[in-house]
Amino acid sequence: MRKSKAFTLIELLVVIAIIALLLSILMPSLNRAKDHAKRIGCSANLRSLAQATILYTESNDNLTPSATNTWIDNGINVAGWCGVTNSMSTGGESLPVQKQIYGNGSDQFTGLHKSQLWPYIETIKAWRCPTDSDKEQLRSYSMAAQWWGRYTLDDNSASYDSRTTGLVCRKIGDIKSPSQRLMFIDQFGRNWDAYFAIWYSEPMWWNTPNFKHSGGSVNGFADGHVEAYKMDSETVKMAEQSYEEGGVGMPQVNLPDSKDLKYYQTATWGSIGW
Repeated sequence: MRKSKAFTLIELLVVIAIIALLLSILMPSLNRAKDHAKRIGCSANLRSLAQATILYTESNDNLTPSATNTWIDNGINVAGWCGVTNSMSTGGESLPVQKQIYGNGSDQFTGLHKSQLWPYIETIKAWRCPTDSDKEQLRSYSMAAQWWGRYTLDDNSASYDSRTTGLVCRKIGDIKSPSQRLMFIDQFGRNWDAYFAIWYSEPMWWNTPNFKHSGGSVNGFADGHVEAYKMDSETVKMAEQSYEEGGVGMPQVNLPDSKDLKYYQTATWGSIGW
């Protein structure tokens, strides 16, 4: 009988080298495809939220929901565009996912089922970006600061900037170009107040856009369309630092030359105030 010839060590090393070379060529493409799929999923979620808001206005005298997680109606706390997703308002820890959905029975901020938009989007995955690795948080998105709908405003509640009070919108019809005005942003669920705040009269960030879509975020606009936005590497570094420190605020430094800052300020307020 003829014996089968075994691989020599050199032949085995050549095969391993070829496999490693193929993996090095294919892995970047596979990662890009994976990132692209997540961005598509995130875009679909934001489109659903924007369209749900439009439907909500049609049944509520054209008023948008409150951009925060609660609004005041004759002294009573009522859920805003979403219910709170953790108990940071009382200094507590994040709630389990089950309680984020149905509330914990004692916190004045209840779960997503109390959201003004929940009747239009009862799919839990639609409230969360696929890139969000914080499994204890249900919501990854925030509403832009100018959409305060029925909320009772004080001088600086919209973005910690008193000059924005006159720019707050109660109706989509209050703005001239809905396709250019931010409604929802892919952010982070640890922003418990649920709105994306950004300065108007200063060249500074406040809240943090998501940077996990290959160095960019995904944004939903008031006309219902969605677009991805690629940020500069400097902005991505700041967002990463902010995320590591809690995911709520950007470093408060003047950045008059930042195109990313100008983009989000204009998309939020319609203009730049500095």
